[in-house]
Amino acid sequence: MKNRSIAAIGKAEKKMDNYAFSASNISFQSVGKEIDPIISIDDFRMRQPVFQPHPHAGFAAITYLFEDSEGDFVSRDSLGGNLEAKPGGVIWNVAGRGLLHDEHPKVAGQMAHGLQIFVNLSAPNKLCDPEVLFVDGPDIPLFTENGTEVRVVSGSAGNVEAKIDPPENITLLDIKLESDSTFVKTLPVGENILLYVIKGSISVGNEETLLTKSQTAVMDFDGDSVRLTANEDAQVVLLAGKPHREELVFRGPFIMNTEQQINEAIDRYHAGDMGDI
Repeated sequence: MKNRSIAAIGKAEKKMDNYAFSASNISFQSVGKEIDPIISIDDFRMRQPVFQPHPHAGFAAITYLFEDSEGDFVSRDSLGGNLEAKPGGVIWNVAGRGLLHDEHPKVAGQMAHGLQIFVNLSAPNKLCDPEVLFVDGPDIPLFTENGTEVRVVSGSAGNVEAKIDPPENITLLDIKLESDSTFVKTLPVGENILLYVIKGSISVGNEETLLTKSQTAVMDFDGDSVRLTANEDAQVVLLAGKPHREELVFRGPFIMNTEQQINEAIDRYHAGDMGDI
């Protein structure tokens, strides 16, 4: 087992900030290095309904609620879903060929804090049938060891497996570390790994590079494990997945491999083939 070193360090960038909705964004621009298959991450706080029902196609839109959220969170979709997620829950919208959704706090004024993560789907899955995967907050499996608590949203930690198995084998771990505790996660050498510090500070790898709140890092491909040590009580999110390294075309809420696929997605949306809410 060899610990990976850090390839690039960035910081979440504030992109919106008002009472109803605030968000800081992480992307390859803010990190300075590819984060494929991750497209972007918004660390958001929402108190009021902000977004009308809207479509997605060609990727997965993941909403993960942190446990400090003040109440339940409603997610509706054009497949007929009307979910109410408690703090700590995950709603994994695999948009595929296209669906509509909207999300908001169940009680206006109660703050929902979470991550919205856009994960690219590889070419074979771009046009898969849409589906919504859901695990509520109290049902997320926990791995605990030596001052570390890991909420296993997707993937595994130690001998604990997640309750969902999304396309592309994405790992999503919410890691809480007491001061001076260490967590080591083994992952395939070819996977991209991104770390995002929610609170506190951690030292990463053999070089013990320091990361503090709101900083993010992409790991190099020089090992098969990630080593995190807390300098104080800390919380960090780890995301990992195999990069696709495919051409991408962006058009609003659609992310495809070709212009033709984009135009076909737009046609499906206007024809009502993505459903309705």
